[in-house]
Amino acid sequence: MVKPIKQFEISSLKVSGFKCFAEERSFSFGPMNAIFGHNAQGKSTIADAISYAITGVSFFGSNRMDRLRAPGKNISVELQIVDGKGQPHCLIRNRVGDNTDVFWDGQPIAAKDLNTVFAERDLFLAVFNPLYLIEVLGNKGRDLFERYMPEVPHEKVMEQLSEHNQSILAQNPFLSPEALVKQTRESIRELESTLTYCQGQQDLLQSQREQSGVLLADRQKELQDCRIRIQELESIRTTGFDGSDLKERLADLYSLHEEYVREQASLPQTDDLDAKFRDLTQKRAKREADVYHSQYAQALADTQKQINELGMELARHRHILAGLQPGIRCPMCYQTVTQETLPALKDEFEATIRRICAQGKELSGQLDELHGLDEKAREVFEAFRAQDIAMCNQELADIELRRQQAVDAVRAENERRQQKISEIQNIELDLETGRLSSEEMVELECFKERAKALEAEIEVLTEQQGSSMVADVAPGISAEEINAEIVKKNELLTALSSYIAERVRQRFDHLDLNRVSISLYEVSKTTGEVRDVFKFNYEDRPYVILSLSEKIKAGLEVSELLKKIAGINYPVFIDNGESVPVIDNVRPSGQTFISQVVKNEQLRVEILGAAPAGRSEQAA
Repeated sequence: MVKPIKQFEISSLKVSGFKCFAEERSFSFGPMNAIFGHNAQGKSTIADAISYAITGVSFFGSNRMDRLRAPGKNISVELQIVDGKGQPHCLIRNRVGDNTDVFWDGQPIAAKDLNTVFAERDLFLAVFNPLYLIEVLGNKGRDLFERYMPEVPHEKVMEQLSEHNQSILAQNPFLSPEALVKQTRESIRELESTLTYCQGQQDLLQSQREQSGVLLADRQKELQDCRIRIQELESIRTTGFDGSDLKERLADLYSLHEEYVREQASLPQTDDLDAKFRDLTQKRAKREADVYHSQYAQALADTQKQINELGMELARHRHILAGLQPGIRCPMCYQTVTQETLPALKDEFEATIRRICAQGKELSGQLDELHGLDEKAREVFEAFRAQDIAMCNQELADIELRRQQAVDAVRAENERRQQKISEIQNIELDLETGRLSSEEMVELECFKERAKALEAEIEVLTEQQGSSMVADVAPGISAEEINAEIVKKNELLTALSSYIAERVRQRFDHLDLNRVSISLYEVSKTTGEVRDVFKFNYEDRPYVILSLSEKIKAGLEVSELLKKIAGINYPVFIDNGESVPVIDNVRPSGQTFISQVVKNEQLRVEILGAAPAGRSEQAA
């Protein structure tokens, strides 16, 4: 388990592949160190290398490898340090490609464990680099300070608040004022949203009530016009229309009307035909799928096999005959051929070859005959198959014709029945229409439908006019109560802000600073609002207008302050030391590095032996 180091000095640095140190360079250090050299010789690179080894970032917190890695090189930085107890340690950070490995005393170490050894990154850099906290962290530096400063007792903060704020906070106990601020602001937003909704609903309902009066008058006028037009069309429909002949015809049809309506439409009876159709379709498909199977296949195969065997035997005998000569052993009789026996052997082989050829010719004739018989059998099979398929097609066509005739007969009967029903409906429609045209009848129906809709709408509008004013849109709470609650919440926010400000003031009041002061609040010139800030002044002048020399002096005071409140003593590196002729506002504790530009001089590190403050002045 790693242990934190509260105090240490760097005894040596070995670095390669890092910025301008492409090749390996080594440096030894003491308690007070002066680093000399012309510009671009590597003074700041030493500061970056130390920062990178401990934190993984540069002197000013950059982690961009393209700015830290020497072109085409792998980074290796090794620090030899001595802790406050005089124990030596070795820290190595290597980066090969995109992979970084860190070793502490020869063993790999994780980043979180390295933070345990040297404290968090921002704290180390804020001590090591006097400009880091003010220029890099900015307002975030306040959080860094507060993490290491002791807590102020709640009672001590409350004592400094006004009686009014004390009373408010006593009624709202809290563990964390920041958490209660967040909760209170959310509550205020919800109340304001509810208030806005209530007021909007009231305004909307009032506007709707006013509009409904105008709308009611419009709808009543439209209904009156509809009724006038309906009366006009009804008068046209009935004036001069008797319809007695239609009524007589309708009386004759009514006797059959109920029977026609009750009867269901007939369906064609084609089940038997459909079953036969399916059977024939399956039979045809089966016949179409039939494949010819030859009864001569085995005989053809056997004959062909015999022909092939004779061919092989013929080739063998011909080969032997061609190779016969005195002195060789005959492959057939295994006797040595002599000049005397050679003619007889040749005659014997030639006779055998003639016999084989005759046999092959006979078998070839038999094979041709078998092929002829097989082809005739195939033709007979195909003829019968085509005849069967044609018969199935004819029967299927006959069934389809009979089925269509049955469907047509039923359709004709249904059409006759429907004509009778339609005749009754047409006569009833003629009696209803009277002398109106089809367009006028449609117009009459439209006006009747519109009149019904207007009557229903007028009923609703009339009820709205007769009802009370706007209903309560937020039961149980009024707008006045919501406003009062918002005021109460804002007073709590003010009291919490006073508490937080007083706690911060008390925490920062005891800070031991010489010429540096810290501003925690400022007043807006436009709104007069008091805002939280974290700004530094040096000799009562804002940091932003200071010279580089004054900024370094101010940063040194902040660095020393952080050492005290965090209980550490880490090295400090003063870059651009040539701009600081005298450091007279603070005495740096612990190991100190001062880099200075010396024109036309190579990089050189000198260990100074005098007291830190005195030597820094002499070196400057």
